[in-house]
Amino acid sequence: MKKTILVILLLSLAGIMPANAISFSTSRLESIAKTLKLNSLDALTVGSHYQYKYQGHDLNVRVNQYGEVEHIGLLLFPQGCRTEQTMVLYDFLERTFLERLMPNLDGGLKFKLQNENLLFLRGNARTAMRLDTMAINGFSFNRIDFKNYEVGWKKGESELLKIQFGMDYQMLSGCDAIELDARFMQRLKRFKPHDYHKKTWTFPEHSDVYVAAGDTFLIREFRNDLYYERTNGEWHLADSTSTQGKILRNMMLSLESDAQPLLTVSLDQHSDVKDILTLPYKYWLQMCLDEGCTPFFGIKRKELDRYEGTVLMTHPGAGYVHLMSVEIPVSTLENGGNGPIRGYLFVYIPMHNVSSDYFKIH
Repeated sequence: MKKTILVILLLSLAGIMPANAISFSTSRLESIAKTLKLNSLDALTVGSHYQYKYQGHDLNVRVNQYGEVEHIGLLLFPQGCRTEQTMVLYDFLERTFLERLMPNLDGGLKFKLQNENLLFLRGNARTAMRLDTMAINGFSFNRIDFKNYEVGWKKGESELLKIQFGMDYQMLSGCDAIELDARFMQRLKRFKPHDYHKKTWTFPEHSDVYVAAGDTFLIREFRNDLYYERTNGEWHLADSTSTQGKILRNMMLSLESDAQPLLTVSLDQHSDVKDILTLPYKYWLQMCLDEGCTPFFGIKRKELDRYEGTVLMTHPGAGYVHLMSVEIPVSTLENGGNGPIRGYLFVYIPMHNVSSDYFKIH
């Protein structure tokens, strides 16, 4: 099954998928569709569809812009409340309740469910069939810590359903590590840049430099401060070649930087497939920001001809971190950040596995 999905991904990227072929973004969704005998999926247009039912309850079947079925689950949430950042959580809840109600699960899917870290504190999967799918007011979501979520539904003061589950992105997404690797690289290859909202700051009147102080992650070396300077009365991100460290931090963290580094990146994958991709660094940065990630950057060392550092993309809401070790030639910085850089990428690292010791070996 894993090999099948990888072949489908490669065919899709090559643009040679047969017309009207049904493709799924994960093998798990393909198993659900086959078990439920969902017909005519190949006729669905892009977007969410609600004509399918399970035991009288509406299903939510969603097709992405590439014609792939990317979600199948019980309809539990209004479409208007879904965002890019909450989608994975809502999709997981809708999918896992459906899976736990389905008879005749194939062996692989049944094994996955039995080993998922999910605990019912009130009600059970069948309780979800009685929830008001058009109301979000009774739904609550709490992140207990970096390891666990707790969600529940109420009607008035009466608690209907409450569950607790671990922050495991493989479980939330319905993918194993190999599929997550393949999907990430596929999304990166497909990514198209778009307009974005620019940050605004209150700059000082009597200074020509300004540090937009950000946060740190785990250790003080990993920060997301941005550095500004004023030239001819206009404020802009620092780009003076005499301040290479500031140019470096700005171009690693901000889409507004004038620097245009070209990234050659390889993904440390969980399979024998080794993928190397060259693309503008800002494509990767914007894709991660679109996911809801917060970027951090730390300089590990400066060699004679290059800087070595680490970019972290943290997503506490989904419990993961993307980590990319980068090598930036001094010549690229001397050219205003325009030139090649090299990256080595690790994706969807569980956040609760990341400690300050982690960075001693990465």
